[in-house]
Amino acid sequence: MNNENRKIIFLFPLLIYLISALVGCTSSQERRILVVHSYEETYAAYPEFNRLIAKQFKKEGVNADIRTLYLDCESYKEETELKRMRYLLDSVSGDWRPEVILVNEDQATYSLLKCGDPLVKEVPVVFAGVNYPNWELLKQYPNATGFHDKIGFVQNAEMARKLFGDSVRLFTLLDSTFLDVQIRKDARKQLAGHRVTGFMDYPDIPSVEQYRLVREEGYIRFLSISIRSNRDKSEANLMWALNKNYRGQCYIQLKRDFTTINIGAICVSPSLTVINEGFECGEKLLGGYLTSLPVQVEEEVRAAVHILNGASSSDMPVTESKKEYLVDWNVMKQLGIKKEKIPANYKIVNIPFSKEYPYFYISSIVSLAGLLFAIVTCLLWLYLREQKRKKQALYALADEKETLALAIEGGTTYAWKLEDEFFVFEDAFWRSQGMSPRKLPFTDLGKFVHPGHWDSVKLSRRNLKEASKKIVQLRCDFSGRGYQWWEFRYTTNLLEGGGYKTAGLLLNIQEMKDREEELDAARLLAEKAELKQSFLANMSHEIRTPLNSIVGFSNILASDEELSPEDKQEYIDTINKNSDLLLKLVNDILELSRIESGYMSFCYKKCIVKELLNDVYMTHQVLIAPRLDFQKEEEDICLEIDVDRDRLIQVLTNFLNNATKFTESGFIKIGYYYMEEEEAVHIYVEDTGRGIPREEQQMIFSRFYKQNEFSQGAGLGLSICKVIVEKLGGKITLQSEAGKGSRFTVIIPCRVIS
Repeated sequence: MNNENRKIIFLFPLLIYLISALVGCTSSQERRILVVHSYEETYAAYPEFNRLIAKQFKKEGVNADIRTLYLDCESYKEETELKRMRYLLDSVSGDWRPEVILVNEDQATYSLLKCGDPLVKEVPVVFAGVNYPNWELLKQYPNATGFHDKIGFVQNAEMARKLFGDSVRLFTLLDSTFLDVQIRKDARKQLAGHRVTGFMDYPDIPSVEQYRLVREEGYIRFLSISIRSNRDKSEANLMWALNKNYRGQCYIQLKRDFTTINIGAICVSPSLTVINEGFECGEKLLGGYLTSLPVQVEEEVRAAVHILNGASSSDMPVTESKKEYLVDWNVMKQLGIKKEKIPANYKIVNIPFSKEYPYFYISSIVSLAGLLFAIVTCLLWLYLREQKRKKQALYALADEKETLALAIEGGTTYAWKLEDEFFVFEDAFWRSQGMSPRKLPFTDLGKFVHPGHWDSVKLSRRNLKEASKKIVQLRCDFSGRGYQWWEFRYTTNLLEGGGYKTAGLLLNIQEMKDREEELDAARLLAEKAELKQSFLANMSHEIRTPLNSIVGFSNILASDEELSPEDKQEYIDTINKNSDLLLKLVNDILELSRIESGYMSFCYKKCIVKELLNDVYMTHQVLIAPRLDFQKEEEDICLEIDVDRDRLIQVLTNFLNNATKFTESGFIKIGYYYMEEEEAVHIYVEDTGRGIPREEQQMIFSRFYKQNEFSQGAGLGLSICKVIVEKLGGKITLQSEAGKGSRFTVIIPCRVIS
């Protein structure tokens, strides 16, 4: 075999491993996990217990679908408890089959293995927090493994002695249940050969001898109290043990059932525990040598993850859980135990950071205080520097103000501001008007403003907050010598508190207005002269063309006797056509002249839009060329307008004539629609003609403008239409696109008739 083949054989397994690892890492498949707890769902530790389980699975990289069951073991006897366990398993295994079962504490572990449900035989089981595993029962389940939470009697007794002194007396609560019997056996086995006496009522050592061993040889007295029977007056013994007068003793929790719940909380003496049930749950258990809840969860979940990754539970032996000396800081504070009394190898839980690392905490506080001091010092330095700059800016502003005052002194510009609905003008303004300085209320301003401008002033006042910068020109009479033009220039700034501040300048612009009027008058004269010249030039051209045709064809008819009847009729038609054109031109000129001079009368009356539109449509239905599709479009809503009906029809007729003239094929449409927000009706004439280029749309309503210079007409029709519609209180709009057609729209105020 050559070297290349050896390399391929060596690299092939590595490649397979990398591919499988990559697939495993990218998989998002949910793994089904069933968790079974021994006690009731309301047990205070379970929310944190469940959170730690979910967190540990996530830490191990497992996407876990976790379902949780609560046995509530203290509420049932054994047979009833087994039935409940079978019921709980059935409730989750119908359409959801777990891949591994996590069971906690002795009661749930025993019931799970004892209930005989087939699911328990088929699914791997991991138990934890079990103080006394049923080894005979476990032999029947090769798929079950877990962690033995073996109680440390000797360590907890020594812990009580270290914390409370050599003379401390220990007591616990035990009866005659199966678990109590197991605890007694285990305790006697572990405590054999140690200096502990009195535990579980040794029958071979009289009470006198036990007290002597405690008093003379330094033994620890460990008393067991039974509370489920009346033997030996156990209730009295319990009440005496819990009595505040019975000092120098310590309660040790060896189990959790309905007889021991909250004993630590009601006991005056300090309490330790050998199990994690109730620890850190407000039951006033100081601590003990035990397996903490996070350690129990970590061991249990890691074993489950190994199984999910392919390991066999039969190859994983039951191991003892890791234990440590734990003390709860909150209970230490309640009992008044100082941190210095706790041995160094003990772990204090729930301790604040400041108490756990006092030197680091103090140094951090000092460092933070130093940093804050440095920041405050820096800010103070910046503040002082800014104050210095501000003073310099104020001095410069004062100089500028003085310079400005000198610049406007003797002029017609004055400063003003608005304060609490009062106008405050500078004193120079009042002196210029021959009046004494005073604050002017807004309502009094109307006495000086021209009545025609007062509505504009009130509108500006209402919109004052929205005005950042604004200029308003008004006619005012402050001095009583007649109205003059004044200009208010002002700025409004919004303040942080929600208010605003307005200030500005007041300028007398009468001279500027006078010059503007002079310039406007000169411009109007120039425009009239130019218009007259343009009018004469256009009229000379427009009139000459039909007149030349009339004169020319008339001479031909008079001088040429050999003309055929057909030619004569054609010349006569041409003469008549140009006569009509000349007459229309003269009428348009007279019409425009009457409108501009104000001699054209308008007879306003109310009319229904639909009826007016129908009349126009019926009139032009026979006039429009058959090649075009003449359409009508209207709404069901009844609209009324107040107009000169004949003049409006004149405008629509002009639109229709133009549409006919410039449309070769397609349709011509007349219609209307109502715009509610405008309270106006839009009457339109639309065609599919040649359209109007965008650059010509602004000029189409100008006088003498014609889109085609060679077409007939003077170019006054649309100009006349615009003037008529404006006289009617409306306006004309145009929408057009070259090659596609045009839409001329008359917008007239209207009202809806119900």
